[in-house]
Amino acid sequence: MVPIHIEMVAVAPPYSAAQVKISHFPVAADGSVKLRAFLTALVQAASDTLNLEVFLQNEYLANGRDLVNPRLPEWRPQVGLGVWPDRPPPELWKISDLFRMARGERVPLMYQVSRITAGPKVSSQALSLLLGTGMTIAVLHCGSTDELLSGYKDTYLPTITQPNLRILPFYVPLLDLKSLQHSHPDDLPKWLGKARLYLRESPLDNAVLVVTDADLIQLIERAGAKRDGGLRWLIE
Repeated sequence: MVPIHIEMVAVAPPYSAAQVKISHFPVAADGSVKLRAFLTALVQAASDTLNLEVFLQNEYLANGRDLVNPRLPEWRPQVGLGVWPDRPPPELWKISDLFRMARGERVPLMYQVSRITAGPKVSSQALSLLLGTGMTIAVLHCGSTDELLSGYKDTYLPTITQPNLRILPFYVPLLDLKSLQHSHPDDLPKWLGKARLYLRESPLDNAVLVVTDADLIQLIERAGAKRDGGLRWLIE
């Protein structure tokens, strides 16, 4: 088995961040077992007094549709919108987008995100099942779900001008490696709101990104990764 590598990503304190590097999503069977075990352990290590929200990135549902579709009645997903805080606000297709698609480019209409609403136990089970597909976002937070999502709505709704996109039930941040690497000290507190840990599978980066205001190095090692010199680890 090829080991999975973890590296820290430099961000401004009090946050720390890391990328769990993989070759592609969905992760191959042998690697997905290791990846799920590690990330599940990391989330559990961080979640002692926190609440878990799990979101699915609809853009990547094809990576695990056979896992998702039979469980939709149990999971009761609610559809909202993912927002890139360091990019222009979401909007509907323009004529220029249609020309881009005619040239073969992939242009999502919007970054729809589905929130699992069936409670913490079901959310935790869904996360453990789907990690490695490239579609999951997990947020650990203190307080209620309403407080978390209300904070996100206060942050992101003012940036959205399209009327059809202003009426969705919730908004959630989408962060990639570039977002983290180019973030300023006051960005992450605003982008993450009440999140104490943010995890996103980022297919365009071939990585799982983790951002937290907790001791991330301790969490990585408690979850079973082995130090590989400096601020690097292996999952073997």
